[in-house]
Amino acid sequence: MIEGVILVSVGRNLNRAVRTCYSFGVNDIYCLQCSGQVKGNLFSATGQVRLHVIDSLDNFCRDNILGLEVAQSLPALQSYPMREIKYLAVGGESVTLKKGDFPAMVRIPTKNDLCLTTEAALAIALYEIARRMSP
Repeated sequence: MIEGVILVSVGRNLNRAVRTCYSFGVNDIYCLQCSGQVKGNLFSATGQVRLHVIDSLDNFCRDNILGLEVAQSLPALQSYPMREIKYLAVGGESVTLKKGDFPAMVRIPTKNDLCLTTEAALAIALYEIARRMSP
């Protein structure tokens, strides 16, 4: 599995992202410009996922981060080689991840061009990564 998830400008869906990460065994979330707060009932995820507030991506090797975006020009998640990937980056619903920040980017193929919610995209991507990395 991957080492962590980078959330970019995630607001009200932060709780759901924490629960989704916990469900898939991801214990570290890095919050870049996130306005959301973890509050309310996280159920069994309470205290299990570490949140790290970061000011930039400078401490990460950008080649090890896989960004999720909706652009049709990007390769599909299912066909992307995961050898070098250690982190998954997902933006808030009104955020577009920039290729300059995330050189490795993929899309989750959907029938319509509507942007997925943060936790929906995260769940699909973490499921696909886990499926492909299992023996």
